[in-house]
Amino acid sequence: MTALAQLPHRRAFSLAWPAIVGNVTVPLVGLVDTAMLGHYSDATNIGAVALGATVLSAIMWLTGFLRTGTTSLVGRALGAGRDDAAVAHAQRAAMLAVAIGAGAVILQWVAIPGIMSVLAPAGEVRDLAIQYAWIRMASVPAALLTLVISGWFVGAGDTRRPLAIVATVNVVNLGLDVAFVGGLGWGAAGAASATAIAEWLGLALAVVLWWRAASSPVRAAVRRWRGRGLRSGWRRLAAMNTDLFVRTAILYAVLTFVTAYGARLGPDILAANAILMQLMLLASYGQDGYAHAAEAMVSREIGRRDVPAFHRAVAASALPAVAIGAVFSLLYLVASGPFIAVLTSLPEVTAAADEYIGWVVWLPLASSLAYLCDGVFLGSGRTRAMAVTMAESALLVFVPALLAGLWWIDDARNHDLWRAFLLFNVARGVFLGIAYARITRRGAWLQGAHA
Repeated sequence: MTALAQLPHRRAFSLAWPAIVGNVTVPLVGLVDTAMLGHYSDATNIGAVALGATVLSAIMWLTGFLRTGTTSLVGRALGAGRDDAAVAHAQRAAMLAVAIGAGAVILQWVAIPGIMSVLAPAGEVRDLAIQYAWIRMASVPAALLTLVISGWFVGAGDTRRPLAIVATVNVVNLGLDVAFVGGLGWGAAGAASATAIAEWLGLALAVVLWWRAASSPVRAAVRRWRGRGLRSGWRRLAAMNTDLFVRTAILYAVLTFVTAYGARLGPDILAANAILMQLMLLASYGQDGYAHAAEAMVSREIGRRDVPAFHRAVAASALPAVAIGAVFSLLYLVASGPFIAVLTSLPEVTAAADEYIGWVVWLPLASSLAYLCDGVFLGSGRTRAMAVTMAESALLVFVPALLAGLWWIDDARNHDLWRAFLLFNVARGVFLGIAYARITRRGAWLQGAHA
């Protein structure tokens, strides 16, 4: 009991609760889109949004290193008392965000139709998905720059301002969704337009909040775009971002496979899987709150080179993270019907979602260790281990589990898909936990990470 009392529980909670609230509102963009279309449109539009959002989500997931990498580098720099280095890290990330956003906007006219031809057969669903993705693409530069600013805030130990940003985005998106989809009947195009407008307003708010929070020395450092520190740190940024990109690419490939496989099973299964995936994402973003707390705390302690404090920060985040996963699993166990009813009133889609909801019920609890370890390894700069363990989980667990289901278990194909996905998330936590124990045993947390 004495050891538990000495853990930084209050610090972890003060960082976690705004992150939990903010993270839970992130999938509300998808939930609101799905709910509006589920009640005011049809399965074709729901499926189109699911496929179109897959492309936009791919960009946001694959560029998630703009947030996570910024948090890790900024947090460790601030922990070491190097404010100028922290500013330079954020500046480089912002420049990278602008370059990626501009490239995405330029290439979208060719890339999106090509991607959709792989994800879905020709027809109305594919056409609507292309239209949805083209409209949403206009907001990519704003969303990427917002990631960088949010990364700075979390690295600085501030999770309340990111909450204000995402809450604003989702409130605006909700209002515009009701107007465009429910009122004007624009379907998938209306859902895309609502989100695009909300993302740009979110960036404007993020810039204002950052500038008001920044100290005079930090503002002065931001204006020095030609400093040596800005020119010389790209290799370090590239090394970390490459690891994070590989790790996220593998994760997103698995998620995309789940969506694409459902598309091949028919529009009702595709729509049902889209609803179940939204429920899974809602839980995962809620669980990420303590992962963000761990990320912010451990980055500071690694920057200070205080390994005992690092382990105390991990322990203070671990128990609440598992508890939140258990709460979500229990919630889905007892109230899955009302959750599905909120998202759709289409009988065929509801029946399909009811059939497969059992796999989603256990996902939050089964994934708790993976989400927590993600925050720990991000904050400590151990991104290479994240990439390796993600590859192991996909190649050694997800693929064999899916093939075993299809060949030997003789279950329905969508059940095989969700079973493999559940085991994949369990494996992620197990492999990262083994890596944590191995690094701790060697006493190597201050060695070999991207500093």
